[in-house]
Amino acid sequence: MITETYRGRKLKVKKGREWGTLTGTVNGTPVTWPMSRDEAATMQDLRNQIDFIDREPVNGERWGAEWYAPGTYTMCERTGLHPVALGGECQHFTCKRERQATR
Repeated sequence: MITETYRGRKLKVKKGREWGTLTGTVNGTPVTWPMSRDEAATMQDLRNQIDFIDREPVNGERWGAEWYAPGTYTMCERTGLHPVALGGECQHFTCKRERQATR
């Protein structure tokens, strides 16, 4: 098992339930893509994914809250399900549609 904190996220890679597989978690949430390589390569995949996500704004449209560093977002006021940039509005399509319908 490998654990580390990378850019504010707690990462963990450990053996999966099936033989020869690995399980990764980001801030305690399991990552859902298949991982069946060595632990170090899987940890690097998680770091690469975080680097990719950090290039986009926090908007609730594409990535779950587990992918963002604690303190860099709040949760959507309407649903509590989507991460939102501090001081911003949720950009998830259902929240945008609801906002447009009430205007």
